[in-house]
Amino acid sequence: MTKPELLNLLRPYQQEGMKFLLAEHSCLLGDEMGLGKTVQVCVALSWLIPQGRFRRALIVVPAALRINWEQEIGKWAPNLSIRRLSGNAEERFANYLLPISVLVASYDQIRQDALALSNLVHFDVVVLDEAQKIKNINSEASLAVRLLKRDRSWAMTGTPIENSVDDLLAIFRFVKLELLQTTMSKPEIHRLMKPYFMRRRKSDVLPEMPPIILQDIPIEILPQQRKKYAAVWDSRNDLVRRGQGRISNTAIFSVITRLKQICNYDVDSGESSKMDALRLIVDNLVEKDDKLIVFSQYVATLKWISGKLKDKIVHEIYHGGLPEDVRNSILARFRNEHGPRVILMSLRAGGIGLNLQEASSVVLFDRWWNPAVEDQAINRAHRFDRKRILQVFRFLVIDSIEERIARILGEKQVIFEQYVNQAEVADVPKLSLTDLMRIVDVQGD
Repeated sequence: MTKPELLNLLRPYQQEGMKFLLAEHSCLLGDEMGLGKTVQVCVALSWLIPQGRFRRALIVVPAALRINWEQEIGKWAPNLSIRRLSGNAEERFANYLLPISVLVASYDQIRQDALALSNLVHFDVVVLDEAQKIKNINSEASLAVRLLKRDRSWAMTGTPIENSVDDLLAIFRFVKLELLQTTMSKPEIHRLMKPYFMRRRKSDVLPEMPPIILQDIPIEILPQQRKKYAAVWDSRNDLVRRGQGRISNTAIFSVITRLKQICNYDVDSGESSKMDALRLIVDNLVEKDDKLIVFSQYVATLKWISGKLKDKIVHEIYHGGLPEDVRNSILARFRNEHGPRVILMSLRAGGIGLNLQEASSVVLFDRWWNPAVEDQAINRAHRFDRKRILQVFRFLVIDSIEERIARILGEKQVIFEQYVNQAEVADVPKLSLTDLMRIVDVQGD
C-alpha cells in the first residue's frame, strides 16, 4: 500500500496528528484513549524513515504491547523493517546495532540497557507509548529514557496527569528537557507547552461514535459480608496504629484492602452480593456478539469469580502474571471467537494499550484508586472504529469504603477535567495521608 493510500485511510483528525508529529521534534500526543494514537505514530514513521535508508526509531512500550506494536507497524508502515527486542543483554545489543528501521522495546529492557546504549546508538526518534509510565521523575525508567541519544522525542498518553502536575512535568523532561520547571506559574506552563501538546476528545472529533452508557449499580452486601466488614471497620483505629501507635500509609492501605476485598466477597461464607449482580448480567449474554469484560484489581477475586462462573459461560482470566504468549492467545480468542463469552481481566494488566472493541459490555467489579486507570480500562473497548453502544456497569457497595473512595475519585476526575481538558488548573494534589485517613475515618493525633 502506498503512502497516499495509507493517508487516505486516516480520519481527518488523525491526518492532523500525523502532520503534528512530523512537524515537531518534541511533542506529546495526548489524544483521549481510543482515538488511534498508535496509527498516527505508525504512519508518521512511514514518512519520517524513507525506505532503504539507515534511519533508526525506537518505540518504548509496556511489555504486553510489544506484539501489538509490531503488528500495527506492519499494517500501517509496511515499508519499514521492524523487530521486537528479546533475549538477554547480548542478544538485545546485537539487535540495537543491526540496520532495522524500528525497534520495539519494553520499559524494563530500556531501564537495563540505557546507560550502555547511550554510548552506542543514536536514534532519529524515540517514541514512548503510555508515557505515564515515566510520571515519577526519579524512577529508573524515567531516568533511562532521558539518557537515550535521539533527534526527536515523541510521547503518547491519554492520561498525562494521573495524580499531580508533577506527572506532566516528568513527561516533558523527556519530551523537551528544559521547557517546564516546577517553579513556573500555571499560565506560563500552559503557554510554553502549547506548541508541543496536542489533545483531541472523542466527543469533538467522532460525534458519530456510539456512546458509553455508564450505569452505577448500588449494592447492599449480604449479612455475613456485613458482619465481617463491621468487625474490620470497628477495629480500624487499632489496626492502623500498630507499631508505637503511629499511623502509616502502609497500615491504612492494608485496612482499606481488607475492607475492599470483603466488599467483593466473604471468603468464609462465600457470600457476594456483587457476584449476584454479575450473574444477572452474564445471564443476559445470549447473542454470538455478546462479549463481557470484567475488571478487578485483585487476581484472587478474578479466580474466585471464575470458580463461580464454571460451566455457566465460556470465560478466561487475563492478568500480568501470565506469560506473554498465553495473554496474546486469550485476547485472540476473545476477539475472534463467537460469544457469548467473558474475559476476567486484571485492571492493571488489561487497562493499558489493548484494543478490545469486540466487547459489548464492561463491568468494574471494584474501584481503583485512580479515575484515569478506570478510564483507560473502559476505553480499551471504546475505540474509534467501534460500531455499537458500550454498556459499562460500575459496582458500588453502599455505606462502605467504596463510597468513600468514589468521592475521592470524583474529586480527582474533576481536577483532571479542569487541567488536562480545559488547561485552567495545574496544582493537582496527590492522594495524601490526610486523604487516606479520611477514607477510613481515622483521626490523627
